Amino acid sequence: MITGENTTDMTSALAVHPGELLRDELEAHHMTQKELSRVLGFSYTVLNEIINGKRSFPADLALMLEELWGTKAYIWVNLQTDYTLQMARTDKSIMQRLANIRKIASAL
Repeated sequence: MITGENTTDMTSALAVHPGELLRDELEAHHMTQKELSRVLGFSYTVLNEIINGKRSFPADLALMLEELWGTKAYIWVNLQTDYTLQMARTDKSIMQRLANIRKIASAL
């Protein structure tokens, strides 16, 4: 189990937005973002923002990719959840609030 300040440093290094993995999948399937958006009937602009890590990976896109490529939707959704949690762990204000909660909890 990893605890303390090093946790924040490690998780930030491990954080990978699922959009980066979608970019890899596009390359593996020899598709462009425009082709994928057309095939799925999904906004190109939104897709591009997801791939570039500017938007969260939505459940509807995960379901569409499951139908198209067979990649289970829960994988994409879990990747987004993991990324979101890792980013929260790098937020100093959240970490301070958690430290305060730990102090209160230990006194109970």
